[in-house]
Amino acid sequence: MTKISRFLIVGLCLLVFSAGCHALEIFPLAHVVPGLVGVGKTVIQGREIEEFSVEVLGIVPQSRPLPDLIMVRLSGPAIEKAGGLASGMSGSPVYIDGALLGAVSHGYSGADKTIGLVTPAQAMFDVLNRIAPLEVEAAQPEPVEDMVALAAPVVVTGIGGRALDYLSRSLDPLRLSVMPGLAHQGEHEPVSLEPGSAFAVQLLKGDFQAAVMGTVTHVTEDGRFVGMGHSVTHRGSVGFFAADAYVHYTMPSLDVPYKIFSVGEVVGGVFEDRAAGVAGTFGQLPDYLPVTITVRDSDQGTKQEYKVDVVSIPSLMIPLVLASAYQGVDAGLDRIGPGTSYVRLQFDSPQIPQPMIRENLYYSDSDIAVWSLTDLMDGLELLANNSLQDVELTHISVEVEVGQARRTASIEQAVPRLSTVTPGDSLEIEVTIRPYRQEPEKRILRIEIPEDTMPGLLTVTVRSGAAGYYVTKPPVHVPLTPATELGDEEEVPHTVATGAESLEKLITDFMEREKNNEIVAEFYPFIDSFATSSKDEAVEGEAMEDSAGEIEDRAMPAFRWNDGSSDVQKVRLTTQYVIEGLATFDVEVVAPEY
Repeated sequence: MTKISRFLIVGLCLLVFSAGCHALEIFPLAHVVPGLVGVGKTVIQGREIEEFSVEVLGIVPQSRPLPDLIMVRLSGPAIEKAGGLASGMSGSPVYIDGALLGAVSHGYSGADKTIGLVTPAQAMFDVLNRIAPLEVEAAQPEPVEDMVALAAPVVVTGIGGRALDYLSRSLDPLRLSVMPGLAHQGEHEPVSLEPGSAFAVQLLKGDFQAAVMGTVTHVTEDGRFVGMGHSVTHRGSVGFFAADAYVHYTMPSLDVPYKIFSVGEVVGGVFEDRAAGVAGTFGQLPDYLPVTITVRDSDQGTKQEYKVDVVSIPSLMIPLVLASAYQGVDAGLDRIGPGTSYVRLQFDSPQIPQPMIRENLYYSDSDIAVWSLTDLMDGLELLANNSLQDVELTHISVEVEVGQARRTASIEQAVPRLSTVTPGDSLEIEVTIRPYRQEPEKRILRIEIPEDTMPGLLTVTVRSGAAGYYVTKPPVHVPLTPATELGDEEEVPHTVATGAESLEKLITDFMEREKNNEIVAEFYPFIDSFATSSKDEAVEGEAMEDSAGEIEDRAMPAFRWNDGSSDVQKVRLTTQYVIEGLATFDVEVVAPEY
């Protein structure tokens, strides 16, 4: 087998419709021999489809599921104008004597830019005919020895800086490379797409966009299309947007020429993403998640609103939503620095009886935008990746209000109103908090002493609801020192709690969990084991004599620490501050007098 040192997927995807593009003869792979001459179609600039010459050089065998590829030489004015085979030409149809040979899909990085590879038409039509129910995802094919496959980049517009860096890191495990786009959504008149037209596979649309560009290979008379000649994510059955695309210019490059493009109107959906190409349907949209991001700057008196639609595949949806929210906050504030933020999240779904709403208050002395997204990540993970029930999200609302003022308060002291209590009593606690650079304030909490609490000392802790919060990494955390200088840290995977017996309980726990602006008083009581067990247990039949050891054991006081089988005694009080610190005190529990 011929070894190829550098192997490049030239990425582009597009969707097409043309009444004249249906009945088509396929040129069989078995009849392909060196020396055959044909013609290809692609867009170099604007929307005009240009032709180029193709000469077959041979067949390059591949390992399944990749089909054998056809090596070709490209020539003609269109190829000269582009500077060679360009990223974005993937899917460009190639015909021999009017029969479809396949689609240009691969090129060679750093080598002769007129040499490329064509994915055979039959393999692409197999993908087209798979627009069917979800199937088990196939493993990503590995290229043969010495071949390096470079996936078509996800071109992102509207998202930049550290939000783009986060998105790039998040999509890297999916073998998706990310690059910033040079043009936002264009306002060009829609056109009917046909073989050779440019199109975009969109993962994110709206005020922020993420798309992979390609070329349409073929359109059937029933409105289905196939293109690319290679996969985008290789996830099998998928749900992506398919949109028109406008090529501003094909930029020559010493490495690989590439097309600068704008995404146009959505014209359908991509529902199959396989090794030999992508396939979809015109006029049929995939499932998607609308997201609204509202950012208010209380210091400047400004309000910015961003709206995006995100594909619903969790591994793509979560980082795309987070990157959009992150970019929205950064763009709305137009600064990076300290502040206090109020965040309200709302998740809507027909699978839950009412919206899942979470409100919280955050403070950061260095980067408030970063810390404001923690609950958003947790909520997305909970609904998208829980092990209890599939949840179809229909809308997410993210509201963030930020001010530079430091709205924090430290717990200075917690004093009980009583030093001794009896089981069943209520204990009032006077908590002194000091807002930042202000006079102390007092808050009163009342906590119940369970009736089955054993006599003895109880230690009560009064703390912030944010305890443990700031020791975690925010979802878009970027350390000041690169990980390579500190030693690579093993990233702890985000997991979803599995202890809940139902989705409803999981959602309730999320909405009601402690907040950063709460004062929490809690203690673990000594529990009377005999009092909590059944007092009516009796052994039927002949009684057995107790041994001396058993009599001695029963004479001992029976108690235990709360071991998690019963709830910790806790009371919470909401404040207008992000609470910091803690205080403790002891109270004496005495037996009631009868």
